[in-house]
This record gives sequence, C-alpha cells and structure tokens, in this order.
Amino acid sequence: MPMKSLKYRITTLSPLLITNNTGDPNMVSTREYISGTVILGAFAGLYIRNINNLNTTNAHENPDFDKWFLTGSLKFTNAYVVSYDDKNNIKKNLPLPNSIQYDKDNENDIYDLFFSNEDEIANKTTKIIGGFSRIDGDYLYSQKVKKSLNFHHERNPDTGTTKEGMIFNYESIDSGQTFEGSIIGDEKDLSEVLKSFEKNFELNIGRSRSAQYGKIRFEFITDEPEDISVETASGEISLTLLSDTIIYNDQGFSTTDKKDFKEALREKLGNSVEIKKAFVKTGEIENFVSVWKLRKPSETCFSMGSCFLISGIDATNATQLKELQINGIGVRTKEGFGRVSINLNTNKKDKLTKKEYGDAPDSPVALPAITKDIAKEAVKNYIRRTFEIKALDECAEFETKTLPTKSLISRLEMAVKSRNCDKFMEYVGSLRDTAKDNLIKCHNGNDTLLEFLQKKEIKIDGNITKNIEDICSKIGFTPAKDTDFMNSLYKLYFETFFSAMRKAKKMEKEG
Repeated sequence: MPMKSLKYRITTLSPLLITNNTGDPNMVSTREYISGTVILGAFAGLYIRNINNLNTTNAHENPDFDKWFLTGSLKFTNAYVVSYDDKNNIKKNLPLPNSIQYDKDNENDIYDLFFSNEDEIANKTTKIIGGFSRIDGDYLYSQKVKKSLNFHHERNPDTGTTKEGMIFNYESIDSGQTFEGSIIGDEKDLSEVLKSFEKNFELNIGRSRSAQYGKIRFEFITDEPEDISVETASGEISLTLLSDTIIYNDQGFSTTDKKDFKEALREKLGNSVEIKKAFVKTGEIENFVSVWKLRKPSETCFSMGSCFLISGIDATNATQLKELQINGIGVRTKEGFGRVSINLNTNKKDKLTKKEYGDAPDSPVALPAITKDIAKEAVKNYIRRTFEIKALDECAEFETKTLPTKSLISRLEMAVKSRNCDKFMEYVGSLRDTAKDNLIKCHNGNDTLLEFLQKKEIKIDGNITKNIEDICSKIGFTPAKDTDFMNSLYKLYFETFFSAMRKAKKMEKEG
C-alpha cells in the first residue's frame, strides 16, 4: 500500500523551547524547528489521555498505540518555519543545502559550490548560509526564526522560593510564528489518526511547559490522507538531508564517515552509486524520554543541510529513489530523522540572488499578568547583577595604597544604606575636611574618590543588552522610570562598591 501524508501546522502561542544541548550549564538553548521526536511524544501523550483505562504503564498493550508510536508505522517529520509572500500566502521552507554559501566579502553574492565555476570562486572565502529557505529559479528566499533570551532564577524545590544569585538563561522561539510538517503512514492508519484527534487543538510541548513556555495551536491542514509528491531523476543528482540523520556502521555504532553513508545509500539505490562531492556538518543527538525520566544514549549524526552530489543513478532507480524520499535513510526515521530530498539545488544554478520574504501577518499574543511579573523580576535581577559587576570593576580602578581609612569606608557604606541618592550626596558634602582629604587623596587615574562620588550617576541606557531591551518592550516595562527600582539600584551599586573597597583595604593592611 503506497504511503500518504497528513500535513499539519503549529503556531506558537507563547515562547517555545525545544532543547538543544550547548554544553553550558547556565544556558538552555533552543532548536530553530519543532522536532519529529517532540511531535511523536505529544501525540502519544494525547492518545493516552483520550483513551479510557490507558496509562503510561499499559499503553504498549493497545494495538493502535503500539503500531503508531512504538513500532513506527507512522513517521512524524520535523516542522519548519513558514514564510509569507507579499499577498500573505504561506510558503513552505526547508533546510538549505550546505553547498549554497555566500561570499564573506559580499553577502549578496551567493554560490552553489556543487555547480559554481571553480575559477570564479578560487580566490573567494565562502561561508555556509544554513537556516531555512525556498529556492525559486535564480532566487533564494531565506527565513530566520525569531528567538529571544530570557533570564530566570533557580528555584528552591523545598521552599518554592528563588535562590539568590542563581541565574540561568533560556533561549526560546518567539510566539506568533508558524511551522509546518507532516505525518507519514498508510492511508488506513492516517484516516484513523484523523478520527482519534481533533482537527484543531491547543497543547503544551517542549521544555518548561508547566511555566510560561510551550503553548501551541496544532492544526491538521489536510482533511484526508494525501499522496506524497517527490522528485525523480537519473544521472547526477544532489541529495540534501532535511533532518539530522543517524547512520550505523557495520559494527552497530553511529557514524559520520562518508564511506558509511555511501554504503547506506547503496543499500537503498544500488551499488553503482558514487559520492562525487559533499558538504557535511556533523552533530550529536540526545533526547530525554519523560515517561522513563531518562535520556536516550547520545548518537553522532549527519546534521540537516548536509548535502551530497551523487552519480550512478539511472532509470531503474526511480522507484527506490521515491521510496528513499518517503521513508528516509538510517535509523529512528519514525521520529523524523533521516529525511532527504533530491535536487533542491534547482536547475543546477551556480549563482543565486537573495530575496527577502514579506513580514508575517500580525499575530499578537497577549501575555498573562503573571508572565509579565516574572519577566519584569528577571529583568531587574539581570540589571542588578550588571551593576554589581560594574561596581566591583570600578572599585578596582582605585589605587589600593591611596584608599581611605577603613572606618571612613564603613561610614560611607552605612550612610548609603539609609539614604537615597540626594540625601547621600548631602552626607558626602557635610563630611569634615579631614574625611574629605582622605577621599581626595584616593584616585583612579582620572578622578579623586570625592569627585567620583559626587558625579556618579546610575543610568540604565547603554548598560543592558538588546535582548533585555526587547523583553522590556514586550512587557511594557521601562526600568529607568521605576523610581523605587532606580533608588534601590543606586544603593546596591554603592553598597557593593564600598564593601569591595573595605575588603581591599583589609587585604592591603594584611599585606
């Protein structure tokens, strides 16, 4: 029975985090697409909740659950960001082949290194474009996924309160973006899927979905299983990986050796296949299975966008070539791995012209009040930390041997704790001449400490990143206009400043 597909769209209703391992313990980054693994897990969870007397311990005994989600009769592809033309028509995007690169000296010069004139590019330094795009004739339409960086405190699981100073970062896909993918299977199974799930529904996916992340709207955009449209060709073809691809060698280990990839291709297409050129990137796959509360063993993989120029394809390979594009290559294809397409490098164009997509239609997503409060506090904590670091750095600029007496530093520290900015300046101005002389003798190469204290202003502008500015804009928060916050920031800065100076004085005294 020929395989068919159900197309779906996902629209992000809140920031979405599809975890991507970076190795940084304080940074959780996101993939720029919604993986088939996540979609499969979401549907398996929905099915369990929808069927009476079914749970995570006995679901495998259900024939449909076992067939659809365990043995792999259904394949869940990755969902990639869509674009809109000037008439707001949706355009599908795919990973761009790595052979398509831009000139580092001129980003508008785009070459396909499979077919470019070698003399023309001999003295050029090119770089992979990557990302998601559509090639139409001579034009390359690329689409960026909009992301943001969010700051969070680590929470104490026993008290439910935040841990002071324990800040980590979440990178997430912005809300209001649409992604498109498909579910592949035989017609009977897909028809049953349509009966088992609503056409449109909302659910939460990804990491931290119990907090302010992960809410999406899922929509089947086909009313019945459709035929799968794939290309066929002979002679020399280009083959692009549309998803990360796991290939095992003859010893049963995942590999990124092109020789092993060639052998896997030959198993699908015959022994005449040869790889003439290749532009390969490699990666690592690691998944967390929430039901087991365990990570799957990590696998090395050929990353999406890796592409191969292949020869040895003839008319007798037509059926196998179609099956390769439908079923994929390698292992774990039911989770969307191993998807391939041929001749994305349309008409073997050696040079392409970059074009921009139109903006997506407005899709405002109202943020809940609690989300705004959490984001506001995260922004404040980030700014506090920034000014603590600034205070330490600026304190260190003053020469240790010229520091005031320890008692004077302590008096200044106590004074700033109990006064606002204006009152503290009045206090500094009322110091006795002996104390002022101490402040004048202390200097940082440009100002005396007295001058530094009298003219120091705490300003937000220029001291926060563009990401923080964007977050402030989205939640309607202007830190510089929050008088209480700015007063507390002034106190925090000088408390940190004088505390560091007092410790430096103590260390200087102890030699």
